Amino acid sequence: MRLENKIKDIYESSKTKLGEYLVDTSSRILFYVPTIGVWEKFVAGMENEEVLKSRGMAVLVNAVGVGKLHTLCRKYLAKLTKTDENSSPRRKSVVDFASGLIVGLSSYSAVLYLADVSLQEGLTAMPFAMAFTCLSGNIYGRFNDWYRQKFNFPPILNK
Repeated sequence: MRLENKIKDIYESSKTKLGEYLVDTSSRILFYVPTIGVWEKFVAGMENEEVLKSRGMAVLVNAVGVGKLHTLCRKYLAKLTKTDENSSPRRKSVVDFASGLIVGLSSYSAVLYLADVSLQEGLTAMPFAMAFTCLSGNIYGRFNDWYRQKFNFPPILNK
């Protein structure tokens, strides 16, 4: 009976982890991929093919772990700074800003490299992507928490 319960617990735990991974990954893809694509097209001057390649790479980069990494970074920074759902909006914003900067810088650099965009286009697109990721960090954080709740997973900072 004990072995059966352990196996059931392992199964349930892995099912939960996979579900959280899928929810966090799709949350980040839905929030960031289209918006940054619009910027790449109309401000950075990328051609349609480059934008499609970049956005495809963004989906791929997020799917291999960046979506979940963003949530884990939020959790870690919240724990490190003792920020929770009862903390001030300003404190939550700092956690979301920092996690957006950390994850956004690394992931968007990888996206631009994999998409093989020109240096000039990359230098035009990168500052906006970083600014957008950081400044929208709190909006994304609230979206991610709301989205997680829709799939019955606990929010990170906002109930």
